[in-house]
Amino acid sequence: MRKKLFSVFLLIFIFALTFAQEGVYFGKIIDPDKYILGPGDKLRVFIIRETNQTDSFDVLVSPTGYVVLPLAGSVKVLNMTLSEAGKEISKQLLKFYPRSNVIVDLAYPRNMKISITGEVTNPGIYSVSAISTLDDVIKLAGLKSSASLRNIQIRRGNKILEVDYLRFLKYGDVNQNPYIEEGDLIYVPLMGKSVKVLGQVKNPGIYEIKDGEKLKDVLDMAGGLKAQGSFFGATLDRIDGTRIELNLYDLYYGDENKKESANIALQSGDTITVFPEIKRVYVLGFVKNPGPIQLVEEVKVTPEGIEVTGQASMGAKISELIQKAGGILPNGSLRNIELRIKGDPNNKIIVDLYRILVLGEELEEEIKVNPGDVIYVPPILRSVKVLGQVKIPGIYELNPGDRIRDILLKAGGITEKASRESGELERIENGKKVVYKFNVTNAIQGIEKDNLELKDGDTIYIGELRRLVYVLGQVNNPAAYEYREGRKLTEYISMAGGLKDRADLSRVAVVREVDGETKVIPINMNEIINRGRSNLDIEIKENDIIFVPEVFVKGWQDIVNILSGIFYVYSLLKPIVGW
Repeated sequence: MRKKLFSVFLLIFIFALTFAQEGVYFGKIIDPDKYILGPGDKLRVFIIRETNQTDSFDVLVSPTGYVVLPLAGSVKVLNMTLSEAGKEISKQLLKFYPRSNVIVDLAYPRNMKISITGEVTNPGIYSVSAISTLDDVIKLAGLKSSASLRNIQIRRGNKILEVDYLRFLKYGDVNQNPYIEEGDLIYVPLMGKSVKVLGQVKNPGIYEIKDGEKLKDVLDMAGGLKAQGSFFGATLDRIDGTRIELNLYDLYYGDENKKESANIALQSGDTITVFPEIKRVYVLGFVKNPGPIQLVEEVKVTPEGIEVTGQASMGAKISELIQKAGGILPNGSLRNIELRIKGDPNNKIIVDLYRILVLGEELEEEIKVNPGDVIYVPPILRSVKVLGQVKIPGIYELNPGDRIRDILLKAGGITEKASRESGELERIENGKKVVYKFNVTNAIQGIEKDNLELKDGDTIYIGELRRLVYVLGQVNNPAAYEYREGRKLTEYISMAGGLKDRADLSRVAVVREVDGETKVIPINMNEIINRGRSNLDIEIKENDIIFVPEVFVKGWQDIVNILSGIFYVYSLLKPIVGW
């Protein structure tokens, strides 16, 4: 182990001593598995013997591709990688230096001749290192402003390599900065199709475009927008005078369809201008008038006293800004509004305006909206339907955990006509409609057994409370009848089919609840019918009970029937009791 460590330290010492004394290459780091050897490369060979004695010598790759080694003779290394050549040289030397360690390294790369022409400042033939890249050669020759960066050609024997040099400069794509080989002819053509990018981008200028490249490609070439660049209001001007309004926000942050729509195809000669951001916010999504709203110290007013559209005061609340955009559409979410900081959908605050404005659970004033922010109103994804006796029937957005009470509050509560007892919740389960009954009053009070948790697609139905009047006794159709305000006693008796023959008109009674107490109102209908006293025909109230009793004896016929009955009973009992 000590011998191996000593050998390593000795090798490092030899490298340092040798490289310090001679003009050895100290340029780029090369990859021994990729560097291809050729005539003129200088190799340094180290032989570390078992006794730790070290010998070193240099060999030069000959014009025919060989190196001459002591004892081993000529070894061909032409077109081998440095690693492959090291293995071959070691193999040959170990025949004469057994139990030794052979190390081969590149002492100095060869120089080679290449040619560069076209749109360069100094065209001609250059002698460059074998580890030079296209970037090294271009820096030597310089580029004209008219030079193409997208279609540089390297002629190598019978092959032509096409290089997009801009991709290396902008994105560090090393595949677009190839190594140069002996005899390469580099041609830099004139710039082809190009567009101009102006304004608030990091690197404004003229950019060459290839077929199929679009707006996003060129903005990326220009480094993207500056911090003060606006996502809205950018323009694209064509050489025929056409102006296109660009939506850069959708281009960067929209869904896939919006990105594709905003990423328009470019034409040669287009000019893209990105304007600076002014103090404004953007209200987007499911609102009536999506777009920018300028923030001002004082909203301007027309001579008629109408506020100028598209403006809001500094410090305006989210709800006010949404109202400036025309309000939320019926299919827009009130519960999951996004406040995107500086427009970034990955840096956002979720705002529940229902809980802020209706339930008062959070102070909206604490949610600050700053210039450049985006308020996005998404579509409703989960909903329930509310029908029947609620103040505002319709479709309402559903958040996880919402119950019947939450949705009834959103619907404005129940009406005066609503049933307080029987409500229905319809739900589709396993493809079938299931109806759950619940007590409306209990649900509103938050009693859990009736305040059921809701699911997407549920329908809540609040039925109408039936307002009734009950007509009983000696009428042809005793029953409960629908109450109508203003109807009188005789009208309800008529609805019940009129009086029976044995009705006692003198003892009709109306039973009514008054302040929690039961009150009986006697009515003599003989006075109403026979004497026309309409003032006794009282107005009937909701839940009144009209009772018409039966007369016990009505005229001489009843007296005869009673006497006949008595005589019949007497005739039966006389023989038995001895009368």
